[in-house]
Amino acid sequence: MRIGYARSSVLEPDAAPQVKALQDAGAEKIYTENVLSNDADRPAFKEALGSLGAGDMLIVASLDRLARTTTELFYIIEKIIKRGAALVSLREVLDTSADDGEAGRVFLRTLGAITEFERAILKEWQRESIEAAKTRRGHESKSGRRRR
Repeated sequence: MRIGYARSSVLEPDAAPQVKALQDAGAEKIYTENVLSNDADRPAFKEALGSLGAGDMLIVASLDRLARTTTELFYIIEKIIKRGAALVSLREVLDTSADDGEAGRVFLRTLGAITEFERAILKEWQRESIEAAKTRRGHESKSGRRRR
């Protein structure tokens, strides 16, 4: 089964163009999310993902409608593949169901490398922030009050 997922955005609050593109791509059932927030709870997405079975295909207008970060995207694609399904992104011309599947595997390896890079940068930033906070605390006076 070809399942479509559309999510509105601040720049595109009406998901109708996405829905039309998904229909044109052959989506038989389309789940639409109209929530404009950073809230990770996306019931329509959970339902779309839950409805995927072996041999099914999840079609999205673009990868940014599927995930907000590369890390999130990597884990979502991993869930799709574990269900035996494929992912098609229309804007990025990505199809993990291609006959030999090599393009999809290359994409996933690349995405995995980018995800690891992103994690490393975040860990480094976190360490630097902690060290900077410790240094700032070292400049406090004996009374425990900060110097101005």
